[in-house]
Amino acid sequence: MEYAPLALALERIVECRLYQDRLFARPVLDIGCGEGLFAHLLFEYKVDTGIDPNSRELERAKKLDSYDELIKCFGSSIPKPDGFYKTIFSNSVLEHIEDIDPVFSEAFRVLAPGGYFYFTAPSERFERYTFTAILLHTLGLNRLEKAWRTFFNRFWVHYHCYSPRGWAECGQRAGFEVAEAFSYNPKRACLLNTFLTPLGLPAMICKKITNKWILFPVLRKLYIPLVALLLRSILRGAEKSDEGGLVFVALRKPYE
Repeated sequence: MEYAPLALALERIVECRLYQDRLFARPVLDIGCGEGLFAHLLFEYKVDTGIDPNSRELERAKKLDSYDELIKCFGSSIPKPDGFYKTIFSNSVLEHIEDIDPVFSEAFRVLAPGGYFYFTAPSERFERYTFTAILLHTLGLNRLEKAWRTFFNRFWVHYHCYSPRGWAECGQRAGFEVAEAFSYNPKRACLLNTFLTPLGLPAMICKKITNKWILFPVLRKLYIPLVALLLRSILRGAEKSDEGGLVFVALRKPYE
């Protein structure tokens, strides 16, 4: 939590809980690794490969030293042979890719038969679980609410926000079998995230200038444990929710 804005850190804590008991047979590929923070938090070992089209993010990932190999490329064109990886994951990335079908097809190609592709992404409820959307809906201002949700998704560059079934179908079109598909992060957790997001503005400015969210993570360690303790009740059970704002999907490539 000392490496990222609080809203982002809390979301990543829940996601780490989701992934920690999953099978990650190696070699492992991270699609859209970004700065490598999530892999740094989740794994005790280096991930075999991280890919991302952003050179600046890859520079930061290299400093965190969480990958054996970093490749600058898009998820739709991965320079590896068929069936090279036994596990693929992509955390909060696919929603930002306008044309995602080629990414699922490429993941299917580079994944070995029997391998798993895990990913997280927003559900269709994500933009509804904000204070502004809830207020406008309560007041019956449906047009304004719709306009707000459109603005929200454009601001965060969200092209896709589907139900668990909708996200699972994206994988099925590429040939995957669906092992699991469910939502997580209930409304209370999403609202907390919305409340904390503006507080991360200084961190966002810092990231733009220095390519780091937090300049002095050692100092942040002094108070973060207390914050985590205070918010523990809100995050309890957030790993699964029938009406969650985020989705976890586990896809499996069938044996031929």
